[in-house]
Amino acid sequence: MTGEDSELTTQLAALGRKKAYFEVGKLLSEQDDDAVYKLVEDDLSSTDTGIGSLTLTLIKGGSALAESGQTLSGSTVLGTVCSACVGQICEDSADPETQKWTTISDTLLQVLPQLGPRSIIDIAFRILAELKTSGALPTPLAGFLPMLLDTMGMIGAVEITSEDVGAAEDDVRVTRTGSELKAYWIESACTYKWHAQASVRVCALLRELVLTEAQVERVSARIQRQMECMELTELPAMVYQLLLLSRSGSKREIVGGIFTFFDNMEKQLKDARSDNERKRWRELGDIEGTIMLHISYGIKQDFELGDALIGFAKDTSDSLSSFSFACLLSLARIHRFEDTVTTLLRTQLLRSMHDEEMRVGMVWVRPYLLESRSDARELLYAVVERSSYGWDQVTQSLIQLCITTVDYTARRNTYSPVACEQARQTCIRVLQTAFTTHEFVRGEIVDQILSRVVFQTESHMHFLDLLQLLVANDVDVVRTYSAKIIDSLDSISVMSSRTLEGLVRAVAPMFLDDVQFRSSLVLVLRKILFARGVDERRVALSGLFVLISCVAQSLDWEGERRQNNVRLAVLLEVLGLLRRCLTQQPEIRKAAYEQLSMLLDEPFARRNAALLGTLHGIFQTEFAKYQTDRSHDSPINFQLCVSPITHKVVMPVASFMQCFAKLTLALDELDGSALVSSGSESASIWTDVCTRFSRAQMEDFELDANGDFALDSPSGVRNNNTARLVIGCIDAAIEYELCSTHDMVASNPAMVIELFSKFQRFSDVLCTRCVDERKKRVIGAASDLSHMSLTTVLKVLELVLSDPRRMDNPDHALNCGPCDRTWFVAHVNGASLWAANTAFVRHLLEIALARVTERTGSVCVEPTHKVLHVAYVAYSGALAACARPCESGILDLPTNLAKRSAKARSILYVAAETLVACTNVLQSRGQLHTLHVAVMRPQPMLFAPNVDPPTIDPPTIDPLLDAQYASALITGLRNTSEQMLAQKPVMAREATSTLTSLHATCVQLAHTGYFCTNAGARAVIYKTLNETARWAFSLVGGELPGDASLLRNITLVLTACQPFLQPETVFARPPLQLTLSVPDVSMPDVRMDDYELGTLSRLISSICTASRLLTNIDPDSNETDEDEPNLGVFTARTIPALITVLAAWFKAELHDLDWASTQLRRTSTQELAMRPEGDSEDLHASIQLERRVCKRIHALSQLLLQLLSTVMPTPGATDQVIRVFHDLHRTFAHLTRIKLQCVQVPITESYIDCLSLICSTLNTHAHSMIIDKYGALVGSADAEKPNKKAKLTSGSVGKARVLRNSAVVSSLVYQMELTEKYVGQVAARHKTPLAHYLKRSLARDFRIERDRLHDPLQDMGNSPDEPGDTMLLDSPPPDTD
Repeated sequence: MTGEDSELTTQLAALGRKKAYFEVGKLLSEQDDDAVYKLVEDDLSSTDTGIGSLTLTLIKGGSALAESGQTLSGSTVLGTVCSACVGQICEDSADPETQKWTTISDTLLQVLPQLGPRSIIDIAFRILAELKTSGALPTPLAGFLPMLLDTMGMIGAVEITSEDVGAAEDDVRVTRTGSELKAYWIESACTYKWHAQASVRVCALLRELVLTEAQVERVSARIQRQMECMELTELPAMVYQLLLLSRSGSKREIVGGIFTFFDNMEKQLKDARSDNERKRWRELGDIEGTIMLHISYGIKQDFELGDALIGFAKDTSDSLSSFSFACLLSLARIHRFEDTVTTLLRTQLLRSMHDEEMRVGMVWVRPYLLESRSDARELLYAVVERSSYGWDQVTQSLIQLCITTVDYTARRNTYSPVACEQARQTCIRVLQTAFTTHEFVRGEIVDQILSRVVFQTESHMHFLDLLQLLVANDVDVVRTYSAKIIDSLDSISVMSSRTLEGLVRAVAPMFLDDVQFRSSLVLVLRKILFARGVDERRVALSGLFVLISCVAQSLDWEGERRQNNVRLAVLLEVLGLLRRCLTQQPEIRKAAYEQLSMLLDEPFARRNAALLGTLHGIFQTEFAKYQTDRSHDSPINFQLCVSPITHKVVMPVASFMQCFAKLTLALDELDGSALVSSGSESASIWTDVCTRFSRAQMEDFELDANGDFALDSPSGVRNNNTARLVIGCIDAAIEYELCSTHDMVASNPAMVIELFSKFQRFSDVLCTRCVDERKKRVIGAASDLSHMSLTTVLKVLELVLSDPRRMDNPDHALNCGPCDRTWFVAHVNGASLWAANTAFVRHLLEIALARVTERTGSVCVEPTHKVLHVAYVAYSGALAACARPCESGILDLPTNLAKRSAKARSILYVAAETLVACTNVLQSRGQLHTLHVAVMRPQPMLFAPNVDPPTIDPPTIDPLLDAQYASALITGLRNTSEQMLAQKPVMAREATSTLTSLHATCVQLAHTGYFCTNAGARAVIYKTLNETARWAFSLVGGELPGDASLLRNITLVLTACQPFLQPETVFARPPLQLTLSVPDVSMPDVRMDDYELGTLSRLISSICTASRLLTNIDPDSNETDEDEPNLGVFTARTIPALITVLAAWFKAELHDLDWASTQLRRTSTQELAMRPEGDSEDLHASIQLERRVCKRIHALSQLLLQLLSTVMPTPGATDQVIRVFHDLHRTFAHLTRIKLQCVQVPITESYIDCLSLICSTLNTHAHSMIIDKYGALVGSADAEKPNKKAKLTSGSVGKARVLRNSAVVSSLVYQMELTEKYVGQVAARHKTPLAHYLKRSLARDFRIERDRLHDPLQDMGNSPDEPGDTMLLDSPPPDTD
């Protein structure tokens, strides 16, 4: 320090001690800036803590000078001192966080209001220079800098040079405002490079500023770029600063930037291979979990941030990542957003699967669709996988999402059943994984399952499937919640049989090993079994048999002896409870016998000696009560089975005998058991029973063929019940004889035929004479009286309707083990007598059909493996014979297949109906994809009992081979139908049923995404569907069948295969062979709608021509053409049926077009904002997609134009056409509304063509059709008023029809105006004139003519004085003079 400096310091110190701060300020104003800087530097360097006394004196001196009135001098002095202090803070990098610098910063903050504009600018840009030099901002200035910059922003115009703001340009003087300088400061700060370790401090300083919207976006973008060069551990702090910054605005952009950043990081580390990468991947999960907590906390403080997050998720729902998905789940923990987020994610999950299904089924638009950016199913799996580390806070919300999704898909909704089933299975799998991984959610999952089971919600059966999976996966874990399950058992009395069976089957492993749980369950069942209500007893009985089945199935005589002894004791305990059930009311006993009969069909029950021995003792004793001696012709005393007073059945002996027969057969199959003697004794009893029944007549049972069997008289009730018991016992004897033979060649099958003749004779009498009080028949067919099990029926049908492939091929899949080809051929030959009896074979098929169509509520009773077995037998044994014509081309069927009597159906027809029933059942269960595997490639595993729920998958992993067998099934059904159609009208009904199965199979294959993953499989399926479409078109284009149902089914097949109709050049390759070598053919390029829809255009043209002839529009004109098919088949009955089919096809096509239009939203303003600059892939694809959709709409409109130009023969057909036109307008309006959102998609020529055709031409024709229709319905106002009590004639109109028609037309008018509104908005948005394509007057010409409503309302019975409340729409009245 020089002498002058020392002297100045001494003077200032003396003045400071005297508190003469004005003199200090005056003295400082006389010094230059360098001297002041030197004083401050020396003072601050000599002080270790706090602000130096000299520096404080200097600051007070400047303040005193400014307060004394010398503002300019004082502010200049203060600015110099403050600038020196800030310079020292910036230069001292040794320990920038000491208390000394913080105290100085606080002091500077106090005098900030007294600083001049120039000083503020100098200080601000001094700090900016430090940021540029070191890449960091001093921490002590954290509180001072924001206030400094905000103060600088309020400064007016100031003349500065480039040197003042640290710029490198020439020294040019310019005038700038404080806000411009602040903006420049922020822009410069965002431009400079930040040190990684100081980034959080810089962000904290910047977000404290008062920023404009643009500045917030600039700062947030800079922070997001800085995150790319930081360590993972620093990211949560940076994200937290971004969330704090979002309070200033740009919330959606900030949230989007955070999601985008972590999405990119996940893409980089997702396929980690090295140990270091995997470690970094797990570390990223922990970091993301912390960030989710920050986001949740930030949203709790600012709900608008949550709204922005949800808005961003909605805009980018097609491109959500696992991190953004998890963040939404974390947001769902906040009660305010719980429902919104859950609904959003559930919708995204269902829509993702629905979109995938639509992509598979819509061949014509698939080449123009972009691949989905995210799969919601994969997102769920990713979240549940990473919830084990880092993301555990989202588990609760994930559980809630899956549970609500299962509930939602169980109810009726707008999504397809396939999409709902896929979503449901996905959620169940996620719940299962979460239950295994996280202990803290297990109790909640069990509670949710049990609550739905107790209250029997619509989804309770799906949750029982989940419970069964959880128990099967780890029974010990579920056992810890056995107390909750025991509490739920108190609600068994109000459960349905199906619910109780599912619950007991799910918890069966716990029942076997947990003594307390077993005791509680048995106690509850025992209470209900002896309750007053019969329905409650039936429910408990079903649960009891599930227990018996589970225990018997778990017994393994070669396993651990001690464990089997325990389970054997459990089985005997439950059987003791069953013994008491067999002494209750007849209804309970009958239900017990029926369920016991089903149990004895299972192989494990037939091998259980303990079960069979216990049941044999019960049945032996019971049978002795009703057995008669040999002196009687009847083996059973049926008089004891029917009450003499009430004439009701007191002993269900038919069900008893059926169960007794299966028990006897099971005892005969036990080799080396102590029960062999018991089985022999029972076998001798049955031999006598069958012999006596075969010789018995109706008089032996005190029945008369001409007697009274009506249900409205006591004698008729008694005779009816007795006859039913006799027929049931004969049916049991037939089943016993069918199954008792071990060597079919050496047996006497004539006994079965004799018993069946008795069964048939007695059944014909009962079916004919059993009528109710209205004299209507109660019994439809003899199969309704049979109790024969489907297992027995299938065993015999395999022999009487043998598969030629199994007969000829020793290597057939079913020729395995003891049932090889030799065994099969011998048994088929032994059953030749049965096969020759057409009535017997038809009876067995009718029983199989009845069992497949039997329902408990809305659910088929028979399991899937039996339904597949029935379909295999029906096709291979009967229908496949029609697919193999002889060399002459004439159908050479076995006599028994095509033979039919006057009242009975042919075997072929019953087989076709059976295949249709199997198809419907499999389709309702989502298992139709297994049909072609079971029919064309049968394997024992497909027809064996499947104990593991819930589905059966095709036993092949090769899509090409699977596609070849599916193609073979379609080809076989097509050939069968063709051969049947050649025999029409004899086999018209058979062809109708076969076409129904063909249609369902084609629809299933057209919407199966499994085949689209393989080019060869896709080519095989497309070729087959193309051939089927051509074949169906040949049927429509040639001589049309005269049967309305047959013509309807042909049209259904045509509409199902129409999208795959292609020119022959596309599939120019050899015929299909069942080999693995199929050339790879790419998906056909579908471009020509005229060719695709040409088949339907021909059909519609024929319908319109026939309609004009039927309505006699112009009888003198010759409308027929040489190329027209025979129009005689089109009648007033067939045309409405075909119009209904075509209307359903139009509706499905328009629904597909609605979905395709939604794919244009990927070019909406919000979506394009998320894309990088120059990324025009979505835009180009959307333009092509919009053109393709418009061309499709134009083609459909051309078809509809033919229908609108024709007067339909019936009002119902006209209604269908009007509704189709309404749906077409709605689809076009939907496309137009989508174009409003996608501003970058231009108005194409295809769109203008659609607009001109729909809103001009079609509107005109629809207007004329509605006028013609309603003009015919309205009578003259001067007509005589009819009697209101008179019946309505065929030409009158009912009130319901008038109301319905008025609603249809009003809805159409509204939709037309809505379309015009959207078109006007699109024209204004694109500045393109489109109004001249609209015929606005048409929508206004539908006027209400109230004075013409009088006559129709009189026909309805209204009083002449009462005005009608219904409005008819008609054309304007003619002008009058």
